Amino acid sequence: MGRLIVGRKLRTDVRESRTKLKAWRPSALIGALFVMSLFAVGCGSDSELTAAREDAAAARAEAAASASEAAASAAAAAAATAPAPLSESTVRWAGFGGMAELLFFVADDAGHFEAEGLEVERIELGGGTNLFSALASGSVAFTQLGTQHGIKAVSRGLDFRGIYGFSHGPNEFGVISPEAAAAAGITNDSTLAEKFEALRGLKIGTGRPGSTTTTLAIGAMEQRGINTESDVELVPLGSGGALLPAYQAREIDAFFWIPPETQIAGAEEGSVLIDFRELSELADINWAGYMTTDNYIIEHPDTVRAFIRSVLSARRWALAHEAEALDIARARFPDLDDNVVQQSFKIDFDSLKRSILWREDGFEQGRYILNLGLPADEPNTTLMSAVVTNKFVVEAAEELGIEIG
Repeated sequence: MGRLIVGRKLRTDVRESRTKLKAWRPSALIGALFVMSLFAVGCGSDSELTAAREDAAAARAEAAASASEAAASAAAAAAATAPAPLSESTVRWAGFGGMAELLFFVADDAGHFEAEGLEVERIELGGGTNLFSALASGSVAFTQLGTQHGIKAVSRGLDFRGIYGFSHGPNEFGVISPEAAAAAGITNDSTLAEKFEALRGLKIGTGRPGSTTTTLAIGAMEQRGINTESDVELVPLGSGGALLPAYQAREIDAFFWIPPETQIAGAEEGSVLIDFRELSELADINWAGYMTTDNYIIEHPDTVRAFIRSVLSARRWALAHEAEALDIARARFPDLDDNVVQQSFKIDFDSLKRSILWREDGFEQGRYILNLGLPADEPNTTLMSAVVTNKFVVEAAEELGIEIG
């Protein structure tokens, strides 16, 4: 009778313990039941022993099912939060160098591309006309181009499409050498008109013919009464990497380009800067934007959206972390004097604060630049809707909860 009581008690204990054991790790549960089974061998009858073993087996099955269910739930949660693979996750970007690529540097170096599942390979081509050719050939998926290049492309039958705009004045500068500035009697405090007038008779370096910087420089001089075919000598050297050394060697007296080359040259005592942001005809212009092609959008809409989310996130992060964004700029230009880095950074960082949407009036000013290089009786009249779209930026901003202005 004593053995029967002990056996019944053991079976009751096993049943009562099952609920407590559910919270144990499966290995701990199985081990405990094994010990109980051994104990039952010495204490219970055959029927009682069989019942105890059946209870132990049922508890093991229940624990295994619970563990399997928990693992399945964890896997489902992970799958729900992980982004779907992109149709094209490794893409090429073409840039022209300089601090104008600040937003790209932040998106890349602060991990915003990676967060969207993108691996972006950057190639530097040094000038808008080279970038134009790279995108037209399909050798890159994205690039940053002047709005006038997008208009030009569409008017020539290419399927360029602007997907992220910059609504701000141009970040181009002119630099006049100390010797030429002294001869003309001007300083950095002189008026814009006086600085342009000082260009007469000078040998002036420019980018490639047809580039935004070159077209704008010629147009700005012509607008102010300077005949660029007879009053000055233009030397198309192509890029900042060629313009700055030529200027420093005084092979040219002045040049037009973007930071940091213009700020390096402008740091020389006695030099004079012409700030194109002061040009009244270009106030709030849609100066440039990130571009792809309509064909790429059709084939890889998910990649385009991921790219836009990346740069929007990078813009928000940079505006909230100016010091860290400056450190990224320093790392990209490690050999520059820090004052030059800070000046160049400030110019392009401030441009991030403005609207990133294309607007009709800003687009018209972009076309104004293009028409500066065209015959007056053959102006380009391409519509904004054929060249750019705000759709991707607006959608991404709503997804990310970002105010874009």
